[in-house]
This record gives sequence, structure tokens and C-alpha cells, in this order.
Amino acid sequence: MNTQDLLARLQDASPDGPLDRLAALVVEHELSQPLETLFPPPLLARALKAALEGWLASDTADRELASVLEHLHLQLTQEKRTVREAVPPELAKGLAELASRRYSPDRAVVMAVLDRPPVRSLARGLLLNVLIEFSRKVSAPVTENRIAKGFSGLARLAAEQAKGSGGTLGGIASALSDEIERQVEKRARDFTDSALSGIFQQLADALSDPGRASEQAEMRVAILDGILGLPLERLGRELSRADVPGGAAVVRKALSQWLGSRDVTTDLEGWLARAMERDGKRPVREVLGTLGLLETFQKLGRESLRGRLAPVVASEPFARWLEELTQVK
Repeated sequence: MNTQDLLARLQDASPDGPLDRLAALVVEHELSQPLETLFPPPLLARALKAALEGWLASDTADRELASVLEHLHLQLTQEKRTVREAVPPELAKGLAELASRRYSPDRAVVMAVLDRPPVRSLARGLLLNVLIEFSRKVSAPVTENRIAKGFSGLARLAAEQAKGSGGTLGGIASALSDEIERQVEKRARDFTDSALSGIFQQLADALSDPGRASEQAEMRVAILDGILGLPLERLGRELSRADVPGGAAVVRKALSQWLGSRDVTTDLEGWLARAMERDGKRPVREVLGTLGLLETFQKLGRESLRGRLAPVVASEPFARWLEELTQVK
């Protein structure tokens, strides 16, 4: 077979053609490799470190991120649909089923999340505001006639004598109201400080009690329903308020300090090695087979590789290489 005939056969990209069989051969060879051989932790660690360093060194990364976010913000603010209308109904149904499953988190985990100084400070302020507002309503000044109607016998006589001696019933009521408010506010602050721990304990009990799993599931479903009901344009406005570029700058600074303060490659290798500790020695074919993904990856791998090989085989440099190869004695 001459070079031209061989080249024509190689350029046949049809299923089960020479190029397809070559792609299948490469894919099967790669799938037979152990996972840690195909994705060696040292190489992955160096690649990840190099990628991070490249991103940190880029003077255009922040501008590109800002441009992407601006484009997303523009798209969202022009959307009139809700999240539920934009999400495929099958996915929304699956999320609802997932949220409704019986699950009660460990109480220690709930307390570790809830009972933090900033959360405690916020809860203290909210509870104190409610108590003080209630005390003000209870001790609010009232009209003299209403106070007088509330007095009887000796109390009314004492009030009338107080008025006759220069004081007014309204003034007495006002002074009494102010003092009550001061006392209640002081007691409210003392009560709030002592009650917070009990509130957090009861909240943790409610969120972690397996006996209330149905209520917890209803709460998760209700939260999900609220999220799905949000208009996309509102999410767009929230995105513009989140200052993601500013957050990215903070992340870049933290990563830069991390990369400069320790042997990152060693750390990354250790993390990747631990991630592959269970399946790293198994062939990729076996790992994918247990996940039900082997046939999918075989098909996609052949199609992808065949598509990448086709322009190479059809190129002039490949034709020259093949011509040189066939002329070697």
C-alpha cells in the first residue's frame, strides 16, 4: 500500500474506521491504568500550584472576573422568571424530595454553628429590642382621666391631694412611667444575657431532635420553596451588592500569602494522596465500572479522541511525516 492510500485510510473518521479503532485503543489503554498512574498526585499538585501562581500573577484576572459578573448581572436583571421557572422541573422536584428526607444533625454541630460571638451578639440585640419595646408599651403614659378611673378609695384621694399640692396626675403618671421604663430596660438587659444560653440550647434541641425530624424536613422544604420562588432579577441585584470582585481580591491575597509561607506542593500532594488512598491502586476502568460510568466514558473518550486526531491526520505535517516513515528502509 502506498503512502497516499494509507493516508486516505487513516483519514477515514467513520465509526469503526482506522481512526476510530486507534482512538479506542488509546482510550482502553488509559482506562487500564491505575487511577494514581493516570492522575499522579505529584503532577496534579504541581499543576494546581502552577495554576494558582499563574492566576495570582495575572494583571487581567480581576478585570475578567468583573466582566463576567457584569455580564451575568445584566442577564439576570433582564429575567422575569423565578428560580423555579428557570430550573428544570425534574431538578426542582428532586431537590424538594432531598430536602424532605428525614435528617437530624448532631446537636454539637448545631451548637458549634449557632453559638458564636457574632450570632450571640445579633440575637442579644434582637431579643433586647423586643423586650424594651414591650416594656415601653406597657409603661406608656395614659391620660389623667384614664388614670383617675383606675384609682379607687384611698388611692384616688392621695392622687387628688397630690394635685392640690401642686403636682398633676399626668406628671405623676409620666414620672412613674419613666421609672418603670428604666427599671424594665435594666431588667430586660439582665434577663437577655441570662436567657441567651437557654435559647440557643432549646434551638439546638429543636434542630437536632430526631423526634422532630418531620418538622425539620418541613422547614427545609419551606426554605427551598422560598428560594425557588425568588425572581431571577432580584438575584441579579443581590449579585451586584455582594462585591464578588472585592471578595476575589481577598481570596487572591490569602492564597498569595499561603503560597509564600509554606511548601504548598508537599501539602497538595498529601491531600491528593489521601483522596486517592482508597482507589488509587485500582484501574480507572474498575473505578468507573463500580460507578456505572464505564460505557459512558468509553464512548465519550473515543468520540473526543477521534475528533482531535482527525485534523492532525489530515494536516500537511502529518502527511510529510507519514511519507518519510514509509520511505525508511
